[in-house]
Amino acid sequence: MSTESSGLANRVAYFSMEVAFHPDVPTYAGGLGILAGDTVRSAADVGVPLVAVTLLHRAGHFRQHLDSRGRQSEEPMAWPVSEYVRDTGARCTVQI
Repeated sequence: MSTESSGLANRVAYFSMEVAFHPDVPTYAGGLGILAGDTVRSAADVGVPLVAVTLLHRAGHFRQHLDSRGRQSEEPMAWPVSEYVRDTGARCTVQI
């Protein structure tokens, strides 16, 4: 099937190492993830035919803590993957 006949010819592929798509899903560390999430949401709001591609960290990132002396420690942030993500079976190939 050609991309023209499937309606995929004019889609935008947006790649980001992290995307913030929900505050309870710790798959982003900060600025890049927030910007990517805002970009994807804005594209959806105005109807841009966009496909976002990112990494999914099933264990999430980690929560950082600083003690009174400025020393950092971390603890894992588990999240219920199945409550937010499901495999639709959709697959695509992107030529770079």
